[in-house]
Amino acid sequence: MTDVNFLALGAGRARSGEDPLVPFLLNARNAAVTISARDVTRLDSHRLQMLLVAQRQWQRDGQDFAITDMTPTFRQGLERLGLAQDHFDKEPAQ
Repeated sequence: MTDVNFLALGAGRARSGEDPLVPFLLNARNAAVTISARDVTRLDSHRLQMLLVAQRQWQRDGQDFAITDMTPTFRQGLERLGLAQDHFDKEPAQ
C-alpha cells in the first residue's frame, strides 16, 4: 500500500512567510497526497496557483492528488478565480 501524505490547509495563506503548502508539496513529491480544505475561509489566487501546478505535476508523475473536505467558501473561491466549483472533484483526463 502506498503512503499518503496529508495536509490540512489553514484558513488563509500565510502572509508572514512561506505558506506551509510549499514545503509540504516539496517533501511529498513522488507520493500520493491528500489536502484537506476544511478550514479554508478564503481561497486566494496564489494558493490556487500552487494547487493547480501541483495537481498537474502529480498527474504527470502518475500519483494520486486529492483535495478533500471542500467547504462552500473554498468552492466559491474556485469559481471567483475562474474555475468550476467541482474542478478538483473531476477525474483527470487521460
